[in-house]
Amino acid sequence: MGEGAADSPPPAEKKGAEEDEDDFGYRLFPDRSKKPQSFLVRSLFTFHNKCQLMLKLTLETNPYARLLLEALKQSGCTVFNDRHFSCENCDGCVSGGFDAATSQIVLCQNNIRQQSHMNRVVTHELIHAFDHCRAHVDWFKNVKHLACSEV
Repeated sequence: MGEGAADSPPPAEKKGAEEDEDDFGYRLFPDRSKKPQSFLVRSLFTFHNKCQLMLKLTLETNPYARLLLEALKQSGCTVFNDRHFSCENCDGCVSGGFDAATSQIVLCQNNIRQQSHMNRVVTHELIHAFDHCRAHVDWFKNVKHLACSEV
């Protein structure tokens, strides 16, 4: 081996570190990388059905969600409930997220238990969806874009 070889980590360690850097928070949403479960399994053995019902109620009755959905539509980004929202199990520290790669709002069915919480999460994530649509936010390379959307 050459002299500098002891200073650099083995290739496997380098790969793991690079994957951590490129994770973009997906580790908090483990269901994003799994094969989808059947409807029966999702409905009977998870909070999926309750999540879907709470989402439907939010989208139909919450004035902020309705305002944001209309703003998205006016900006040319119509939202389809079955395409742009996904109820999934997540890490215990998050309630939802916006996946820019798929333009999907992820709702953490195992962490959202009350309608008021669902209302807040959907509204917050719809703001990110609007910013993604209208302002073409660079989520991972421009921290000012991310900060602006969070405020």
